[in-house]
Amino acid sequence: MAQDFLSNAILLIGVVTGPLALLLMLLGFARLTLLDLRHQWVRARLLRSTPCHRCLYFSGCEELMCTVHPYTVLTPAAKDCKDFAASQIPKSIDYGLHKI
Repeated sequence: MAQDFLSNAILLIGVVTGPLALLLMLLGFARLTLLDLRHQWVRARLLRSTPCHRCLYFSGCEELMCTVHPYTVLTPAAKDCKDFAASQIPKSIDYGLHKI
């Protein structure tokens, strides 16, 4: 009798907490996805607002994007870059899955 009650209680706990745990995981996944999309959108907007991707010294490599000003590349300070030299072919950057 006591063992039957215990197994029914464990089954009831599993039935209640299972869907709740699934819902929490889905909400966490949706939150992380939205944060990642926002981050990619901000990076794309920043890239398009600076002339860096059209510069001759811009490499597009993640380790060293600009050989002249590596600390100010793709920042608001790069808008008035004195060493800007127009390149013939704009370069792209690979930020994970999407190219910008």
